[in-house]
Amino acid sequence: MSKKAFDHPVATNSSGLTWSISDVERETGLGKDTLRVWERRYGFPAPLRDALGERAYPDDQLNRLRMIRRLLDADHRPGKVVSLPLEALQDLLSVQNARDPHPQIKRKVQTRPKTNSVIEPDSFSKDNEDVWVGWLKRDETHQIKQALQQNILMHGLGYVVENLAAPLCRLVGQAWMSGDISVYQEHLFTETLQSVLREAIASIDAVVQTRGCRPRVLLTTTPNELHSLGLLMVECHFALAACERFVLGTSTPISDIIQAVERLNIDVLAISYSPYASRKEVLDSLQQLRTHINDAVDIWVGGAGAYANRRLLPEGVELMRKASDVSDQVAAWRSRHGRQ
Repeated sequence: MSKKAFDHPVATNSSGLTWSISDVERETGLGKDTLRVWERRYGFPAPLRDALGERAYPDDQLNRLRMIRRLLDADHRPGKVVSLPLEALQDLLSVQNARDPHPQIKRKVQTRPKTNSVIEPDSFSKDNEDVWVGWLKRDETHQIKQALQQNILMHGLGYVVENLAAPLCRLVGQAWMSGDISVYQEHLFTETLQSVLREAIASIDAVVQTRGCRPRVLLTTTPNELHSLGLLMVECHFALAACERFVLGTSTPISDIIQAVERLNIDVLAISYSPYASRKEVLDSLQQLRTHINDAVDIWVGGAGAYANRRLLPEGVELMRKASDVSDQVAAWRSRHGRQ
């Protein structure tokens, strides 16, 4: 059998450590489809190929992708940064760190908090941000989980999503971008937060009968959109509003979303877009959905990717600027449809 020819160089042992596309996705949080699109569109990454013809990413490309991910977290657009050389990326990161895109969560230099420090339920502020990051740096996610649960008990789920979970996500993102925490620690935080929010939703569902409660809401993301945390935060507010919910998860094909809306008799389709979604992906997917879904079905979109394209959203698509907008929009929907 003749050897298969590849357009890319073949990775060999002498080329050093290489990473599979799954490894890169796990290390950077960038989806496989995104990496492939960038490869075609921007010429980077430029993976080698292993003996089986699979993509193999050298260390230097993985490091560049990590920097690109940090810049995307700081609201840079892919088209502006993906093709930049290493030195330019480093310069941008230096400027970004000096500028601090989220001054309200800038961490102050403080003495190291004690391991058994306890955060009061209502005291998330600049004065204790180092405590949260410190727990994460020491892999004490059980402390984070306990503090989140205490906040929910004292203030309720809606308050925590808006005033604690969202600022914490920004804080952790800033810590990651600054190199204070590693990728695995960021993942640990995300999983911890998701588990707490899911537990809270389950507690609400245990006491509030939502079956048959309108509007019936379908929650999902469109293809290539792999970030589920924003969707989960929105679901928290739909649960608080006593809506019957159907969750498809992330990266659902457009045809499947359309089918689910019809088969499940959905009233509201809720979609989330992260900052990594391109303008074309956001607008094309929403246009397809609005064209093929009955006009009687509302389409509500949220997330940084939707907000960035708010002036270009198709007619008949409503923007949720923040997760807490859900309660007002549900109340308005029920008023229009004669439901209290």
